[in-house]
Amino acid sequence: METPNALEFSIDIFKPETIPMSRLAEYMGELAALYGSELSVHFKEIRTGSAILKAVVEESATEAVESRLRLVHDVAAPDDLKKAYQNLNGMLRSDKAVGEIKHPQGAVILAFPGRDTPVQKTYRVKEVGVLDGVVIRIGGKDNTVPVWLKDLDGTIHKCEANSEMARELIKKYLSSPIRVTGQGDWLRGEDGAWALEKFKISGWESLDEKPIADIVNAARNTKGNGWNELDDPIKEHLHIRGSD
Repeated sequence: METPNALEFSIDIFKPETIPMSRLAEYMGELAALYGSELSVHFKEIRTGSAILKAVVEESATEAVESRLRLVHDVAAPDDLKKAYQNLNGMLRSDKAVGEIKHPQGAVILAFPGRDTPVQKTYRVKEVGVLDGVVIRIGGKDNTVPVWLKDLDGTIHKCEANSEMARELIKKYLSSPIRVTGQGDWLRGEDGAWALEKFKISGWESLDEKPIADIVNAARNTKGNGWNELDDPIKEHLHIRGSD
């Protein structure tokens, strides 16, 4: 008898005997990230028909996992959930497959269009902007010098600067974070995601490394502001910065 807590993820073009082990491992990794509650979701088997990856969710986590799946297309969906869904759908598209998650013998909970995903036109735009990060690489013999910045999320931005600007920035190599200004070349790919192709640095400044508590306390001591009226100004500051 099927457990009511079972979830099945199917890939229509594969069978258990045809899916490469390395690819299976990639699918399972992204699927675990999609389900969340990783300590409470357990792989059970690969069923025949299509390649059907069956997992069993502990009863205590069933509601949380299913609610998470239904949130995928909501504007309030967390970034890690959206990323896992997009990664899985991208893998299916690359494999020329479609997929779905459902209960055994039940209705589809979440569909993955995969190969049927509408292809969006690619666009390139030039836009003035700013980037924050630590200089982790700088150097080159040409007039245009590569400068790599690593931001707080671990994303590496591959920028460039003229030789004069590079001589200034080399002083910040592997040092405190900076903010650079300049013009970026952005590409929107077929998946609709924007990626920074190039960023020409035209200016920079050091970022204030004071602890948030010091900054907020200084603001509270300034007359005529609203920070003194807040019960938890640090929490509000983090909320404004999107760091909840």
